[in-house]
Amino acid sequence: MKLMISLTVASLAGVLLFGYSSAPHLGMAASLGSGCGTAQTDPNPRGLYISKIADAMLVKVMDVKSGAPVSPTQQFTTDDRLKLVIASNFQGYAYIVNVEISKSGEKRFMLYPNPRQVNNRIKPDDPLQLLVAFDEKPATEFLQVIVSHDPIDYLSAALNSKCSEAENRCLLDAQTATRVAAIVGDKNSRRTETPGIFPKQSVRGQNQSGLQSRDIILAPGKDSDDRNETYVAIPPKAGNDGRLKAKEVVVFECRLKHV
Repeated sequence: MKLMISLTVASLAGVLLFGYSSAPHLGMAASLGSGCGTAQTDPNPRGLYISKIADAMLVKVMDVKSGAPVSPTQQFTTDDRLKLVIASNFQGYAYIVNVEISKSGEKRFMLYPNPRQVNNRIKPDDPLQLLVAFDEKPATEFLQVIVSHDPIDYLSAALNSKCSEAENRCLLDAQTATRVAAIVGDKNSRRTETPGIFPKQSVRGQNQSGLQSRDIILAPGKDSDDRNETYVAIPPKAGNDGRLKAKEVVVFECRLKHV
């Protein structure tokens, strides 16, 4: 019997419905960069996001009922209805991939862009938003977020292949799935179900993706009203201006625990 994750995705108006994932293992190769700054600029991810001195993002998991951010590390139930919000201080292109694991193997589905939302460009003051809901089957759900300065051709091309209008997602072919695994560093890494938002790091040196992920730093907001928010930034350091360049990506993973 094939065990799957059932998904429906749309920007703003749609719902991302999570189903069951059978595998108890999901790993990550995470690498935290070290930041530096000037006396006038807060060098932490929040300061870099606000000042726009480096390319950075703000990631929030919102409770739809209350409209308030919630901790991505907490446990969620079938009754919870969430909204994933990703705001960027730079222009780029966002891709969200779900890893579906069953006894027969692993598949990757592109959730964003999707058949109903083909424009995946993000820019300041125009955050990406996805509504999220859970079905009755407990699981840890994995959303791998890839943000690039330019479109990733083979991911954009997936919109013209094995897409489901009903589920509003696209199955990645074997070659593209392998490339994505290289981007996010899943190859030869152990999987973990610890919930939260974590950095990912691509396979160093030659890899089949044609892309290299940048070191990033992550931190929550520093005030009581934004402590459930996560800031993601490329840290400026010697010889590096903290900007995403051609053939580079920022990669992180959002894991939501459904009980």
